[in-house]
Amino acid sequence: MKVNSIVMSIFFLLILAFCGFETNSFTIFQQKSNLKDKGIGPIKEVKLGPIDQKLAVKGSRVFEASCSPCHNIDDVNLAPALRGITKVLSPEFIMNYLMNTTEMQKKDPYIQKLMQDWKNVPIMKDQKLKEKDSRAVLEYLRTVENPD
Repeated sequence: MKVNSIVMSIFFLLILAFCGFETNSFTIFQQKSNLKDKGIGPIKEVKLGPIDQKLAVKGSRVFEASCSPCHNIDDVNLAPALRGITKVLSPEFIMNYLMNTTEMQKKDPYIQKLMQDWKNVPIMKDQKLKEKDSRAVLEYLRTVENPD
């Protein structure tokens, strides 16, 4: 019983430590925004039109399964909140990072700076998302943008 209490206390303290970061991630992403940067990977051009709600629903499911263990939309979890990210990073950059995480972590200056700023956070695991799934996540993220 006492061991369980100690383990739970340590777990609770770790959660508090990870969640004690700035909660307005939009300003974190906005600091170094570059909508012309396409990142490193196979996606060279994404043509955006009106939001495809069906694709966004699929993207919300992929986000829940692959991204939500570390990312929330509005609140810092283990990693930055993502509301507004589509206004400061290009669609190509977002999709390339979802599909080519490891290489971008090694070579992309923006991602390296973000990792340095969040050095107490576990490095994003490569989700190895296919193009269709990364496009769906992008569409979902478009539905939760901050208004200007």
